[in-house]
Amino acid sequence: MGLKKGKYAYVEIAPGSFVKVRVIRSKADDSPRKYQVVARVTSRVPAEARIVKLDSIPEPARKAILEQLAH
Repeated sequence: MGLKKGKYAYVEIAPGSFVKVRVIRSKADDSPRKYQVVARVTSRVPAEARIVKLDSIPEPARKAILEQLAH
């Protein structure tokens, strides 16, 4: 099943480092508001979690994720 039916995913920001994000399906894929960080960086990910590479996310959304981590 995996983390509330696809509402959440883990983004791999570095090898072995992940951040949990809320995926808002109603937003466009390149929208900066598509991914909202909900937890700090972790190395442990649930087995059923969907993992997304940071490089596979469009540039505006990637910048928004990194900005949210900086705050």
